[in-house]
Amino acid sequence: MQLGTLTLPKSEWKKLASALEGRIAGQITLFEDENEIAEATEKAMIHFSFTQKKTQAKEERLEKGNFVSVDLDSIATAESRSLGPELVAHTMWERLELNELLNACGFTPTQQALAEAIVIGRLVAPSSDLASWQWLRERTALVELLPVNLSEIGKNAVYEIADQLLANKKELERGLRAKEKMLFPRQNQVYLYDLTNTYFEGGAQNNELAKRGKSKEKRSDCPLVTLALVVDDAGFPIFSQIYGGNQSEPETLEDILTCLQTDSPLELWDNRPMIVMDRGIATKDNLALIKELDYPYIVVERRAVEKDYLDEFQDARESFERISPGKSGEQSRSTDETISESVFVKKLSIEKGSRILCLSEGREKKEDAMDSLKETRFLDDLNRLKTSVEKGNIQLVEKVGERVGRLKERYSTIARYYEIHLEVDEKEEKVKDLTFEKKTTRKDRSVLTGCYVIETSDEALSAEEVWRLYTTLTKIEAAFRSLKTDLGVRPVYHQLANRTRGHLFISVLAYHLLISIEHQLREQGDSRNWSTIKDQLSTHQRTTVIVTDESDHIHHIRISGTTEKSHREIYKLLHVKDPLKRKHEIVGKRL
Repeated sequence: MQLGTLTLPKSEWKKLASALEGRIAGQITLFEDENEIAEATEKAMIHFSFTQKKTQAKEERLEKGNFVSVDLDSIATAESRSLGPELVAHTMWERLELNELLNACGFTPTQQALAEAIVIGRLVAPSSDLASWQWLRERTALVELLPVNLSEIGKNAVYEIADQLLANKKELERGLRAKEKMLFPRQNQVYLYDLTNTYFEGGAQNNELAKRGKSKEKRSDCPLVTLALVVDDAGFPIFSQIYGGNQSEPETLEDILTCLQTDSPLELWDNRPMIVMDRGIATKDNLALIKELDYPYIVVERRAVEKDYLDEFQDARESFERISPGKSGEQSRSTDETISESVFVKKLSIEKGSRILCLSEGREKKEDAMDSLKETRFLDDLNRLKTSVEKGNIQLVEKVGERVGRLKERYSTIARYYEIHLEVDEKEEKVKDLTFEKKTTRKDRSVLTGCYVIETSDEALSAEEVWRLYTTLTKIEAAFRSLKTDLGVRPVYHQLANRTRGHLFISVLAYHLLISIEHQLREQGDSRNWSTIKDQLSTHQRTTVIVTDESDHIHHIRISGTTEKSHREIYKLLHVKDPLKRKHEIVGKRL
């Protein structure tokens, strides 16, 4: 036995030897009643057991080993394929029991495998359907994880499976909703609703969804399509709907609520979720609709309600409750980053609900900067026009009036706070001078910068609790960002409406996987998002090693790469194991 360095005095070695001899014989000797002897014995036996196991493992490895002499100069690799991100996605696919859902919808095993391949392809390598088909054949080890061989699948099958998934949209969304609720229980029943749009490549002239409208990506040069999404306060999708690119946002709410009630009557019967919406959808009519259908709600109305509370906002910093950054940082409407400034809130009771007056220092700074820039540009343009009038470069009343009208249109949010006067000659044909002055209402605007009013049907929640629930709208914004940046929603290449719907729905299904992966990491204190995970796991691949032995036989050994530290960390958190075994075959003989 290798005992290593002994701290035990030499005079005690015989006792240690007797104690060790007894342990090996399966007995405990009296010498172990002495603490020093017992401790030294325990350490020696642990080392002895470890050494025995290593020796035994080595013997078994040598006994089972398949040894041949090989030409080291012949070693090569081939068919390296991405494995890491696919392993994670495949594991989550199985956890969500999507194959069982598809089977219940009548999908054959081949169709189930193809559906998994296309959805995971959108998650791992988002692109067009044609590019996904090429990725499946040439760049991924996902096909080795599937129970059905898809190597001979044609590209038309990709389009057909998208059509079939779309045809079962209602059943799939309902099943995923139930499974995610079971896997990741959430305390609140809060539904967040919003819309976004994306653009088409090409004219899409025969596509009924391709309409001109206001692009949220500033691509008004292209036809658009609109995606409406309902998610819960953890970011899990509840329901999706697709509209034409010119769809008015407020008009979609009634349709969405009707679809939700039709799709989930039992879920909504005795526990209606709280609806959270932003200004774009919360019109007076929509607020009345929500109240009529008896949904609890948290909204910021489309009209500027904050003007009704000018006096309260005057001394908000002194009289409102302060939510400090350390207590709860406000999340930006456009990013997941935390704003460091405070928020001041005050609760007011109204008939059948409450209103929360909010002053956000972060929003105030942002709006101040935007207003200041617009105002500077507006005044610069006005002064240039005034100079042109004074020099006689432009004097006709119609022309000057037209220029003023353009400025008011361009700077509508600022121009409303200025009075512009034209001094004309006796004939009222020419402008002699142009003057302007700031209205007193501009001061009111300064007071209300950074202010907004949240209305809720709930009378029991505190001002801070309502504010926190309202800021969960960042979850739906995060969903739209993921769909556009991680999941290939933009641009849309399809020229047919149904193919467009299928393309968008596949991205929504991929988002179910993405949010489930990220949520499981969050539960364990890991804040990595999918793009980071995908990047870190991209180096874990599956490869064929090629060697030639002394008899000139060519061996192909298909193996997964040895995991690195970053790979192991992610796999452990997500409970991922590589099910792929080593494959060895002799493919021929070198001539």
